Amino acid sequence: MEITLEIEDSEAFSILKTLKNIRGIKIKNIEQSKEKYLDELVHAYKETNMAEEGKIKLKKFEDLINEI
Repeated sequence: MEITLEIEDSEAFSILKTLKNIRGIKIKNIEQSKEKYLDELVHAYKETNMAEEGKIKLKKFEDLINEI
């Protein structure tokens, strides 16, 4: 069975460490998720800077909503 949890950021790592010690619970690599999040954040920051410098053009909010 696979379960998704929503946990406040400030509590996430301590709760996951506790769950990891319970037999029968398997947690995917926590550090990998954190690393992926940081990579995406860096990419978004660079993209924002490029847009401000006029090097790329970002989509309009309305276009993003229409894609959904």
